[in-house]
Amino acid sequence: MKKFTRTLLAATLVAAFGSSVALAAASGTYTGEAQGRNGAVKVAVTLTDGKITAVKVVSHKESTGIADPALERIPAAVTAEQSAAVDAVGGATLTSEAIKQAVLAALVSAGVDTKPYLKKVDDKSAASLPVKDVTSDILVIGAGNSGITAAVKAAESGAKVILIEKRPAAGGVSALNHGGLAATGTRYQREEMKETNDSPELLYKDMLRVGKNANDPVLAKMVSEHTGEVGDWLIDDLKVAYGAAWVQFPDHSAHRQISAKGNSVGWQKTMLDIFAKHGGVLMTDMRATEFITDKDGNVTGVKATGLKGQNYRFDAKSFVLASGGYGAVKSMLPERMQDVLFYGIPTETGDGFKMGTAIGADTINLEYVKTYPNGVEVQPGRSMDTTGSSTFAVRGSAIFVNTDGKRCVNENKSLGELTEATLAQKNHIMYLVMDQKAWEAYVKKAVDDHTVPDASTFEAWKSLRNNGRPVICTGELDVCAKEMGIDPEGLVQTVKDWNAAVKAGEDKAFGRTTLVEIGEGPYHIVEQKARYQTTLGGLRANADMQILRKDGKPVGNLYGAGCVVGGANGADSMTTLMNTWAIVSGYVAGESAVKNSK
Repeated sequence: MKKFTRTLLAATLVAAFGSSVALAAASGTYTGEAQGRNGAVKVAVTLTDGKITAVKVVSHKESTGIADPALERIPAAVTAEQSAAVDAVGGATLTSEAIKQAVLAALVSAGVDTKPYLKKVDDKSAASLPVKDVTSDILVIGAGNSGITAAVKAAESGAKVILIEKRPAAGGVSALNHGGLAATGTRYQREEMKETNDSPELLYKDMLRVGKNANDPVLAKMVSEHTGEVGDWLIDDLKVAYGAAWVQFPDHSAHRQISAKGNSVGWQKTMLDIFAKHGGVLMTDMRATEFITDKDGNVTGVKATGLKGQNYRFDAKSFVLASGGYGAVKSMLPERMQDVLFYGIPTETGDGFKMGTAIGADTINLEYVKTYPNGVEVQPGRSMDTTGSSTFAVRGSAIFVNTDGKRCVNENKSLGELTEATLAQKNHIMYLVMDQKAWEAYVKKAVDDHTVPDASTFEAWKSLRNNGRPVICTGELDVCAKEMGIDPEGLVQTVKDWNAAVKAGEDKAFGRTTLVEIGEGPYHIVEQKARYQTTLGGLRANADMQILRKDGKPVGNLYGAGCVVGGANGADSMTTLMNTWAIVSGYVAGESAVKNSK
């Protein structure tokens, strides 16, 4: 079993729970902290005669968008209920628990008994209340990038659109990505990027090559033929801010990768504002549970559950299922994924997939899961995405090595190739080795990309241990190698060999062309593990994004978008293509849903 070392004041809290200290009528403001998803979460708790009158999160390193509902709701709930035993916020469980544990730590520092603040909250259920009926022209289920796109596209037409999301806020797992998009065929690509050699045909070929020809050709072709139209709609019609991606990954055969300004979180805010201006309605804390069908199997409604178990029925003319994948459910994944780190959100539970299969929808490519390199295990079994920083570092002097201290791949290869190299190593791990200059660039890139809030996050990670080994080590090369579980002599020799190759102007071992000498220390070594969040398989759909039955016929009134639909990317996806798929499929699904509703 993996053993992790954490500074959560656990021993202090246990001692406090078991004490017989009477509740003191304490007054004042006290601080406490606990480990969140990305680092320490610090709170300030104000007591007045022993009553909690305010809870404030004073510092944290949690992910913008994903953690926001917990940061807002948990302090208010603790204050209202006078208890740290309030329910966690769905999709932000780690942040929720960290806030609650930090509150208890603050109470310990106040010298009061924590037991009275652990009483179970009496949350009266609304499940027995009458069902609430809601009617619209189009219902979109899931408010990630695919669902948001479908909702905006449909609302533009003048249709009455309701967008429901089971989490407390829109965003979904899409909020974790950098907002990438393949710009093939767009005005922006031609005029701003000066790329004239790209085409839908070339993008299609790239998709099948990287997808190992396991793609659904109908969906791959649909995506490649619509990127230009969708990109122009976003950039020129909706005025969503985009710029060329900071690096053009080599799995693309043309200069086509762009990114939304402010990453996906900024993109979502802009799109949701547009949705609202067109009269769209967003309903959060609303979990779809079941499709309602007529005698012919056409979808006519959706059952859902709101806050406190309140039951809802949504009736509409068209339904867009954009509920995401099932990455958080290990039992639904192939056996080979059991030891790969998850870096998504816990609400990726395949709800929509299960709803679809329950009414006879066909499936495709369930054996494929999108896997990436460059994971750092910051929680047991959970990873942070450091691909941006790692890629930036290996454009300079940094190298990847295995536990023998040997290089094992051309560091500038595609993410898919780096993933395969990671999984091929002993214990499925590589290490990123950097000199001081590369380390500074690595940290700056992570901060600039909002992967971490500031450089102190990396300092906090240096205290983390996986199986007794640090996830990051700073110091002398051989000393850090030994601490990380790398052969010290092998690593020292590899660095010498690399620098010799740089001076000779040729990497004979792996053919890397960006040759920069590893310079002065202190040296920095960061673990690099395989990670995943999204699934590549799902329900089967046609080019109009109609969900298909096992006999190939469409389910009436039902459309799909994003990761709930499988096949477009095959066995693997190019960089930016997962988000491109989400947006393009959402656009087409929204457009098709409008036509069906008339």
